[in-house]
Amino acid sequence: MCEAKEEQGSDSIGLQKHGVGAHRLIAVIRQMHSTASLLLLFILVPSISSRKSTNPVELLNTCVKGIKHKSFPTPEDKLHNQCFLWQDRSCCTTNTTLDIKINGGLYNFNWNHCGKALQPECARHFVQDLCFYECSPNLGPWLVDVNMKIRSEKAVHVPLCRSECDHWWEDCKEELTCLDNWGKGFNWTTGTNTCPTGKHCHRFQEVFHDAKSFCEQVWDYSWVVVPDDELCMKLWFTPSEGNPNEVVARAKIADMINNSSCPALHTRLVQVLLLLCMWLLWQH
Repeated sequence: MCEAKEEQGSDSIGLQKHGVGAHRLIAVIRQMHSTASLLLLFILVPSISSRKSTNPVELLNTCVKGIKHKSFPTPEDKLHNQCFLWQDRSCCTTNTTLDIKINGGLYNFNWNHCGKALQPECARHFVQDLCFYECSPNLGPWLVDVNMKIRSEKAVHVPLCRSECDHWWEDCKEELTCLDNWGKGFNWTTGTNTCPTGKHCHRFQEVFHDAKSFCEQVWDYSWVVVPDDELCMKLWFTPSEGNPNEVVARAKIADMINNSSCPALHTRLVQVLLLLCMWLLWQH
């Protein structure tokens, strides 16, 4: 909480010399502090998140605005394949996970765009990543607006545990691709993604070079890789032990709220407070 401090002593004497009593100024400051609290609410809180809502409860129960997502998370009787981890509180439907199971993916996206099928050990990581995107209710604090046919929001810079990324990379680094960013650049004229003209297929190791670059770049920086000793998302967890990503989302919201209060007293708010101070002094 940012609080105005009352200065006493020589400053009070100096103010009295200029015709402004200390008690009068203190009263003004107290009134400014009360008004400033309201100004903080209206000026700063809307910038807590790119999401329209700033309600922590809502941000913790948020589904991506996508064509296959629910409006809000609810339990599902059965989620197919690896998506069952989110069965107790899910943003995806049973039918969506059935599509993933039958077709190996969604939205006509072809992981095998270089003509060679992903090895099962690698494919399971992409399925798990897709299940997270479709089913997780913990992405609210990282959602930003986008203009796409399949969604109007995407998650950006969600912290992914380094160990999760390393396992994904180790199981996929020998696979083939023609692009280092699968979020854009593909040719979709056939209705599915194909390599653009002039782009040739190479092993992941040659395209991405290392685990961190792969995890962060492959989906256009939806992920940011962080050490395991920091709060970070897990694609794999044991449902009976609870969803560990809840804690990560709660911490992010708390951090956003804290960072939006006192440190935000910069140019915009200072200008308003100066004008308010002049007006209150004039009134007194």
